[in-house]
Amino acid sequence: MLPNLSDYQAFLQRLQASGGDRSPALAVIDLEGLGDIDAALGYDATDALLRQAGEALATALPGGSVGMTGRHQLACMLPHVDGSGFAELAGHKMLRVLGEPFPCGEREVLLWPRAGLALSQGLHPVAPRKLLTQAYAAMRQARRERVRLRLHAPGATKTMLEGVDLWSQLGDAIEDGSLHLEYQPQISLRSGQVESAEALLRWDHPEFGAIRPDIMVRAAEGTDLMPRLTHWVYNTALRQCAEYRQAGLAVGVSVNFSADDLQEPEVVDLVAQSLDLWGVPPEQVTVELTETAVMESHDAAARDALHNMKQLGLRISMDDFGIGYSSMERLLRMPLDELKIDMTFVHELISSPPHQRIVESMIGLGHKLGLTVVAEGVEDADTLNRLRALGCDLVQGFYLGRPARLPHFMKQVSGAQPKANG
Repeated sequence: MLPNLSDYQAFLQRLQASGGDRSPALAVIDLEGLGDIDAALGYDATDALLRQAGEALATALPGGSVGMTGRHQLACMLPHVDGSGFAELAGHKMLRVLGEPFPCGEREVLLWPRAGLALSQGLHPVAPRKLLTQAYAAMRQARRERVRLRLHAPGATKTMLEGVDLWSQLGDAIEDGSLHLEYQPQISLRSGQVESAEALLRWDHPEFGAIRPDIMVRAAEGTDLMPRLTHWVYNTALRQCAEYRQAGLAVGVSVNFSADDLQEPEVVDLVAQSLDLWGVPPEQVTVELTETAVMESHDAAARDALHNMKQLGLRISMDDFGIGYSSMERLLRMPLDELKIDMTFVHELISSPPHQRIVESMIGLGHKLGLTVVAEGVEDADTLNRLRALGCDLVQGFYLGRPARLPHFMKQVSGAQPKANG
């Protein structure tokens, strides 16, 4: 066993003993690729890789203390760090060391490190336990922002504590009916008919008013609340889809999933159960994931979940296309049916020739891959007509219909012919 690679309690004792040092830096490093190893090769292989990673850190950063602070997490304390610039340099060095392939039997694997850094310096040094909390908060922030390294900033822990409060209240909201869905129509540019509707989560908080969906997801992400929240949204969307289809509206529904949802062992079973319960044809249901979530679904369990959903007959859509970091090779391996062009590009379509060329390229790429292409964020007639000329398949946006609760959505869809027809 590596002498300075310890379990959580031993590492914490070592950290407490360093309390006299007025300027240590602490990094918490999440090794996201170890989920693959757990699933494919078992815990013994994961433990061996953690040992290798710890040894590599200890060799690269002499004088530092390395410990395990979670199943797939390492922490590294560096004494006498002279300022945030040196701390960030050390953080990047850690990522370089852990970003190299590690041997695992006859193969080599990548660990996908992501790190949060906290620094204690000045006349009022941070207590060791608090330093660990700050580093963990920074690592969570790095995960939310989809970056590899984040230095703890003033106020970050307060924001995290507010997230904890929101998390507990969100759990109650799922149970007491405080949440609701709104639906925004997606309209075919060929027929002018509403083909589907995106289900959008809403929460009218009694104290803070309307809570944005991304804040809700941020509060739930990485906790057992995330699958509960997604299942509530998915089950409610299918129930209400069945309701408006029974009323004569032959319209499908799109539901947003997160990367966390794909890690849940029972996600495909729950999806199938809701399909059976509400009798919605699976080909009328689209699972939407952001481009970043799709691209980060390098875990075998996540890929299997997407393929199994596809086998159930559901459609898979990549949302916010164009603002992530798609790899063509990985894009081809995903069981996609649809690309949604991010509204950032759509909003500038008329005023910016480069944006028009990008949108035209996205539509062409999607069609060459045999995918349906949706443009979101359509807010005027000129943009709508340009998208039609470029061959886009479906559109959604305020010009065509604002998100609305079920009764108003049903009235809206069954009323006047959408503007996409004219």
